[in-house]
Amino acid sequence: MIEVKNLYKSFPTPRGSKAVFSDFSLTVKDGTFLGISGESGAGKSTLLSIITGLQRPSSGKVFIDGKDIFSLSDKEISSFRNANIGFVSQEQSFLENLTVLDNVALPALLSKKSKLTRDQIIERAKKLLADFEIADLEQLYPSLLSGGENQRLLIARALMNDPKIIVADEPTDAVSERQTKEITRIFKALSNQGKTVILVSHDKTALENCDDIFLLKK
Repeated sequence: MIEVKNLYKSFPTPRGSKAVFSDFSLTVKDGTFLGISGESGAGKSTLLSIITGLQRPSSGKVFIDGKDIFSLSDKEISSFRNANIGFVSQEQSFLENLTVLDNVALPALLSKKSKLTRDQIIERAKKLLADFEIADLEQLYPSLLSGGENQRLLIARALMNDPKIIVADEPTDAVSERQTKEITRIFKALSNQGKTVILVSHDKTALENCDDIFLLKK
């Protein structure tokens, strides 16, 4: 379960500090497929960055399965995130000197908790690429892929370590409506397996399979 308690987050501006969240709380139960929507600047991406431990709040706490993640060091948060959270960010950050297949396999290769052999890791990476219809691109480099192909590559990589939580920030922006439906179908299937999925999107098609939709306002 994810619990956000009394969250406060502010950023400096030329006119002084601006609060994005003030005394904000949210609970997401295990196995929930939660959609988060709202106008630009409402803090959707900031909220995901805080939940995943990529950004610390000004004050407040985030508990994941009862663990206060911000009581951990940055290194410990990174290790916790790699083992428990699959994050699909808006930024298509890949290692350009690695192939598509190696980029997907990388989280498991780096994980100290992975029990898979290298051959098993590669096999799982190949299956994920097939699930997202990019298996034929496995030996290419990310720079050669289209925007939609890179987006599917991001999602495949996020699932590599079989995380309990999947957090996705506008994952269907660069894909077709058919691919959007397929991606959200996969997210729904993952939530039915007991995984928690948080999806930020403004796309009604992407949100239609969500169990609940949380609307953020400025």
